[in-house]
Amino acid sequence: MSVGIVVVSHSAQLARGVVELAEQMTQNKTPLAAAGGAEQDILGTSVEKILNAIQQVDSPDGVLVLLDLGSAILSTEMALEILEPEQQAHVRLSHAPLVEGTLNAALEASLGHSLAQVQQAAELTTSDERLRQFKPISQPVGTTLMEPWTIDRGSEPPTPVGTTLMAPEETRSVKASKDVRGVKEEQPEQEVQLTLINPAGLHARPASLFVQTAARFQARVQVSLHGQAANATSIMNVLGLNARQSDTITLSASGPEAEAALTALSELVRAAFHETSEATPAASTAPPPATPPHPPATPPAQETSGTLWRGVVVSPGIAVGAAYLYHSSNLDIQHRSIDEQQVPDEQQRLRTSVEQTIRTLANLSKRVRESIGQDEAGIFEAQALMLQDPTLLDTALDLIAEQRIDAASALSKAGEQQAKLLEELDNELLAARATDVRDVVSRAVRALRGQEQADPAALRQPAILIARDLAPSDTAQLRPELVLGICTSQGGPTAHTAILARSLGIPAIAGLDETALARIRSGDELALDADNGLLYHQPAETIRQQLLRRLVEQQQRRAARQSSSFQASRRPLVIASQPVHLFANIASTADARAARQWGATGIGLLRTEFLFAAGTTLPGEKEQRRSYASVFRAFQGDGQSGPIVVRTLDAGADKPMPALEAVLGSAKETNPALGLRGIRIHLQHQQLLEQQLRALLLAAADTGIQLHIMFPMISTVEELRDARAIFERVHARAHEQVPAVPDHVPLGIMMEVPAAAFMATELAAEADFFSIGTNDFSQYTLACDRTNTAVSYLYHPMQPAVLRAIHAITQAGCAAGKPVAVCGEMAGDPRIAPILICLGVNELSMAPTTLPEVRAALEPLASKSEQEVATLADAILRLRTVNEVEQFINHNFSQQSH
Repeated sequence: MSVGIVVVSHSAQLARGVVELAEQMTQNKTPLAAAGGAEQDILGTSVEKILNAIQQVDSPDGVLVLLDLGSAILSTEMALEILEPEQQAHVRLSHAPLVEGTLNAALEASLGHSLAQVQQAAELTTSDERLRQFKPISQPVGTTLMEPWTIDRGSEPPTPVGTTLMAPEETRSVKASKDVRGVKEEQPEQEVQLTLINPAGLHARPASLFVQTAARFQARVQVSLHGQAANATSIMNVLGLNARQSDTITLSASGPEAEAALTALSELVRAAFHETSEATPAASTAPPPATPPHPPATPPAQETSGTLWRGVVVSPGIAVGAAYLYHSSNLDIQHRSIDEQQVPDEQQRLRTSVEQTIRTLANLSKRVRESIGQDEAGIFEAQALMLQDPTLLDTALDLIAEQRIDAASALSKAGEQQAKLLEELDNELLAARATDVRDVVSRAVRALRGQEQADPAALRQPAILIARDLAPSDTAQLRPELVLGICTSQGGPTAHTAILARSLGIPAIAGLDETALARIRSGDELALDADNGLLYHQPAETIRQQLLRRLVEQQQRRAARQSSSFQASRRPLVIASQPVHLFANIASTADARAARQWGATGIGLLRTEFLFAAGTTLPGEKEQRRSYASVFRAFQGDGQSGPIVVRTLDAGADKPMPALEAVLGSAKETNPALGLRGIRIHLQHQQLLEQQLRALLLAAADTGIQLHIMFPMISTVEELRDARAIFERVHARAHEQVPAVPDHVPLGIMMEVPAAAFMATELAAEADFFSIGTNDFSQYTLACDRTNTAVSYLYHPMQPAVLRAIHAITQAGCAAGKPVAVCGEMAGDPRIAPILICLGVNELSMAPTTLPEVRAALEPLASKSEQEVATLADAILRLRTVNEVEQFINHNFSQQSH
């Protein structure tokens, strides 16, 4: 499917002509419909024609309507009023010039881009500089040009003005056009300097988010560092800057939305690209320690059998088993010549192959997100951006035309150029991205050449995989139960393949001598000591037995830790006569499985953003239902029956999500943390909330789980009442249609703003439960941006003001008989967890792997009387500084905090 386009004009002939031209340019890949003229094609507009045209091209991806003037707008708005609300929600009107706007929009839609991107492409033609790009090559410098104008009801078209067109070389050197014969001067170029604070600078995933954000705006954005400038919408150019933590980059922008673009990018940089500790990959995905955790197995002097190979530790662990030599399909990159008349066809073949590969990567990203996690899925989102990169595509298209070579040859050549540029960077992390470029380019080249992709998932027996290198897409398809270990001659700890191996828990080393690949044969016995970077080929029996013992010990330790956590979770934890529940925060199917394995008795926070942040188009009701059901079933496992608390979509300008642009448009907020976000978006765009609620209810009916729902960033009683009314309306309809929908679903709220704390008593009368999101609650209470290093000293989990506010919320909840949870980072901190329980919190929700530590920290409190716990609470509420809180913890909870 793709975005549909409707052309509305007073002239039927003009509308048909524009559609015909656009169809030819896109080779009928974009659904287009003409709605020109009134009845019998006389000049005018027709509501019926417009309505029929919209319905003709309607699709889940949306419809863009381009129109000329006057009654065209009125007639279109009347047609929209006739449509069902679901259809109205994804139809947008554009003020773009009818011909140029339609052509740009049709081309963008043919590439499978979102409604917001299609509209943006259409409206780029409204700028003077963009319109100059449509000037015929033969047009002499000095020709006058019509000034772009904005359609408004009852407006008249402007009269021509004598704007003088600059020659191309002049255009490149001028930052702002001059005021010529009454034409308003363009906004001058704006600049901002920003210091990168995220640990790895602009590596693949932050660069992806940076590029996606820059591309949302009608602005020409450049990013500069060390005298080198890059197009901010080109991921290859951005990566090529080699921007690291603490580097200060300069962003410059010009165009209608220059200020908005710089604001959004600045927020992104200041937010450390959302690479906060909450979003940091689990310990299992971190690079292995430099110091080996175990002494390597050393064969006795008299034993000479076997060969020892050394490599670099990529993912720790032990494996013993047969070798499996994996040879990726040899990519045929022999250059093939073409005739001049074949150039257009080859260029189109290139575009088609790129589109197909991007769709394949989207599917792979979705599978990885569900099976491993969102961070790992981001690897393939970055690869998709690499393949769409204008530098790569333009180079390949030019090679086809200039060197007369076929699409596969041109793309492989352009891809290798980009890969080598990355390899030459003095940055191991970015140099490792060359593998990603080659991986994604090879996919598209194989499609062009009709070659099959090698399938590492074809392995049928447990084995240690030996390869020259593994592409990230290969590694993502491995089955951990069959791949005992991975050994490669290329790659390293920072490669995306290494990240995936650690996420999958597969022991791996890299950097083996190439002779190892020549000596080892499939079926040979291997022993892999990935803790120390050693591979034993045909190992001596003593080595084999030693490594097997360590393997068993590792498996037993992990099983014991999980079992202990799981068994402990079966025992009720009661403190001061009140049950305390330890739940998990999750954002994927993999997280849900981990929560069950680590003994979470329920899910205290399911972040639904994982569905909306992953792509450029909004997920429909069916997709949401399937995804939620998958997560629910993963937690249920073999009988887990605890509640699952789902937070409805928590989005806003502070969390850029390209998929939401179709509804929200481009974010242009001066202070997004205080702007349109959370429940405020839901109440302004109720169809988003209604669709999500219905999908959650149906997924609960499919799986039989205990569904609880909570709304983010509630500030007032009115907001909660409005949200509850929407839920009750959706619930009634869903229950009527599907009787298995739960009869009662508790509705709670996220306590994140001081206003909610002050109104906690009134809100407790309306809500079924509270959940305190201490990350936002702390920054709003302290008026402190938690990503701003200049005020980071204020953002501390032990601030007495925050602790007192939490106590006020728990008091209101207790008085109303409503449970109060904490789902922010404080809940998973074993030092602070006892304080939260003393202050009256009933439930803590955290990352699954922190459950054992937090439970251990709380168990000593279970032996204390109600009076002793109350005395501790009184003492906590008298503390005045962070230092006093820390001393109190050391004195009263020292055993729990170690």
